[in-house]
Amino acid sequence: MNHHPTTKPSADTRTTAQSHFRTLRLGTPFQPRIDALGLKEDWYNWAGYRAPHSLWDEELEYFAIRSQAALFDISPMTKYRIEGPDAEAYLDRVTLRDVTKLKPGRVHYTAWCDDDGFVLDDGTLFRLSPTRFRLGSQERHLPWLLDSAIGYEVSIEEETEAVAGLALQGPTSFA
Repeated sequence: MNHHPTTKPSADTRTTAQSHFRTLRLGTPFQPRIDALGLKEDWYNWAGYRAPHSLWDEELEYFAIRSQAALFDISPMTKYRIEGPDAEAYLDRVTLRDVTKLKPGRVHYTAWCDDDGFVLDDGTLFRLSPTRFRLGSQERHLPWLLDSAIGYEVSIEEETEAVAGLALQGPTSFA
């Protein structure tokens, strides 16, 4: 639908718009290293960041993470700092894992649901100290997190661009 009746789209304006849409805006702190290692120019836009589909060979990389280990730049993941005297109780209410069992310096995988039990997202929850946590997710959920925090003495701030991240994944990643 054309919202500007006096402007008629041409092939040139569509091409320009598509090129602009595909422009990968942000690099992560690890981008120069990834660029140097990559043999392919196969990038996609992950939450506004430039991310590789694959660096060398999709099949090799797939089997590496399934049988050994692989290192990923997860800087584009949305990250929230949640802290305050009620942070543990708040996160124990809104996530599906028992936050009281998560020790400082540790991380666990979890998910969170709306009031009807529908999964909103999943991600990782880091316990940085007894009253300070970092929640990492694929999607942005700040309004929902803030609404859910009513009645809890917590502060919630997005820190996506301030905190880079690497993930080491696979069956030998803990060795």
